[in-house]
Formats: sequence, C-alpha cells, structure tokens
Amino acid sequence: MSPRGLGSRLMTRSGPCYAHGPSGETTVDRRTDKTNPVKLLRVIAVNLAVLLGLALAAELAFGEWIGAHPLGQLAILRNVKVTISAAPLYPRGGEFIYQRDAFGFRGSGVDPARITIVTLGGSTTNQLYLPEEATWQAVLERSLRQTGRDAVVANAGLDGQSTIGMIADLELWIPYVPHLKPRLVLVYVGINDVYIRDTWRDSLHIDRFGRELEQRSALVRLWTTVAGSIRARRADLRHRAVDFAGAKWTDQPVQPGWQADRLETNLGVYKTRLVRIAELIERQGAVPVFITQTRSDYRRKNGRLIGIATTEGPNGVDQGRSLARVNAATLETCRERHVVCFDLATELHFADGDFYDFEHNTPQGAEKIGHWLAGKLAGLI
Repeated sequence: MSPRGLGSRLMTRSGPCYAHGPSGETTVDRRTDKTNPVKLLRVIAVNLAVLLGLALAAELAFGEWIGAHPLGQLAILRNVKVTISAAPLYPRGGEFIYQRDAFGFRGSGVDPARITIVTLGGSTTNQLYLPEEATWQAVLERSLRQTGRDAVVANAGLDGQSTIGMIADLELWIPYVPHLKPRLVLVYVGINDVYIRDTWRDSLHIDRFGRELEQRSALVRLWTTVAGSIRARRADLRHRAVDFAGAKWTDQPVQPGWQADRLETNLGVYKTRLVRIAELIERQGAVPVFITQTRSDYRRKNGRLIGIATTEGPNGVDQGRSLARVNAATLETCRERHVVCFDLATELHFADGDFYDFEHNTPQGAEKIGHWLAGKLAGLI
C-alpha cells in the first residue's frame, strides 16, 4: 500500500488526523472520539446513586428516622465515659474521667426525680477540663447541702452553646427526661451570644421541615457539630492555656466598632430568645434564673476598662465592651419580664489563677462561682 493510501486511513483518538487527499493536498480529519453525552450522564448518575446509597446507609445507622428515642432528637452525648487530661491547662491539672449519663447530663448519673436544679450553658457550664467534683455545680450542691438544703444539681452544659441551642434543649431534650421536675433552671449566658450573627439559624423561626430534619438526620447533626467547631475556632473560644503573667494590658481598643453594628441589630432578637427560654422553663414548672458572664481578658481599674492587648483581632477592651452590652440586655430582660437574674459579671471578682484562658475557669475559679451562687440561691431553694 502506498504511503498516500496509508495516510488516508490513519486516525487517532487524541486529536485530528492529517492525511493526503487524492490530489495531493493535506486535509484534516476532525472526526474525534468525543465523549458521548449519554455516557457522561450515565457515569454521573451512577456516582450520585452510590453517594445517595452511602448517605442513606449512614442515616439508617446513625439517624433517628426509625423508632427514634425522644432523647435522640438532639445530638446530645449520652452514656459517654472518656479520659480527659487537664495537665496542659493549669497547675495540678491531671487526668480524670469525664462522663455523661443515660439522659445526657454530665456525671455518672442520678435519678432525675431527685434533681432540684438544672444548669444550662456552654463550655463554661460544661467545664470539660475540670473534674466532676471541681465544677461549680458540684461546689454549689455541696454548699447548699451544708446549709441543710437537699439540693441535687444537674449539669446540662454543652460546649459552644448559645441561647439558640438552649431553646432547642428546652423544647427537645429537657422535657423528655423522665420524672425530671426541677425547682430552678440556671441559665449561664452571654459569652457565646456575642458571636451570634444574623445569618445564623434562629430556632424561633425555623420551619417545621427544617426542624424535623435537624432532629432526625445524622448528617445534618454532623454538619452542625463541625460548623459549630469552626465558628468556635474563628471566635477563639477554644480551650488553651494563656500566659497571663506575660500579658500586656491597655485601655485602647483595637477595633472600636467591633461587633457594634451587629449587636445593635441583634440584641433585640437576643432578648426575645431570653424571654422564650424563660417561658419554656416556667412551662415545666420551674423558676428561671439568668446569670451574666465575664471574661478574664478585661477588667475595671480605677473606673477604666482595660484589656489584654492582642497582635490581631479584637483585644480585651473590645471583648469587654461587647460582652457588657449583652449582659446589659440580659439584666434589662430580667427587669422587664420580672425574672430572677444574678449579675455575676459585676458582683463576683476573680483573681489571678481563676481562669486558664480568657473564658474558662480553673477549679479555683469554679469554686468561687459555686460558693457565690449558693449564697444567692439560699432564698430560692
């Protein structure tokens, strides 16, 4: 076969084929093995089917779609027992067992019918890196019993929780704990709500389908947990040891307008959530008690607000200003709604060694909170 005849038969899969025509001119054969659209759609459909199958299997295995337990409506850890080490965080912080019982409360478990006080809040309530006996709830319980009051305090704190999560707790968790009839529900609130943005989900306005999905879907709960961790990291609300001895203090904010505009818009919604929390607690026959919060990166000195200086982001002055506005809204709501409110942020004074980071107490600081609360609650229980 001549080279010309051979050339006219050449084809490639990777591009056009150059061949000689009958009169000797060079032509380009543009017939390529283009991807068949039907074949591409078939591949996409198969992959989607596999992903959907895996998602369905995960939902059936870990979701709450079939025979859901009432306590499974929220992603509350139950029957958990893990070893925690607080050694990197504060002096004499060693290993201990962290537990959550069959109902989701922290501790080894107690008959819910005996519980007289339930505490709601975030990581400053949960106190993940404090042994059970060192939490402010344990100190509060011991202090009340020493004065002759038969108190049993349950710790329902969950890391990262704001008033949005507390509403969910009071709608979908606490009412389903059998025989639970507390006299008081303490709501330790403020720090996490500084970071709530208007784009974050508000449980007061979630549609029925969305709520059902959140309650039952394992994948949605996983995403909620991951998203919460990301927000906490961005807000620098993680547990870590802070070198307070080497800290530099200032009375000048780094970001004078930090959170100001957003807080101005959202404090009204925050107050609405507080009212909702109070209503849900009262509906269960208990007395709501709100407690304001403070941080260790700001303080008052000679009437001036000073804070720990930072190299980036908001410093202690910025944080103090924002939290003060949230605390003021809490106190204002209590006055308007005639709800009991304890202003821990201004009444309880902390010292060096009471915090291991800007938000979380050491056992020394938790002991102060427990004793202070016992004195405040003496007339209520």
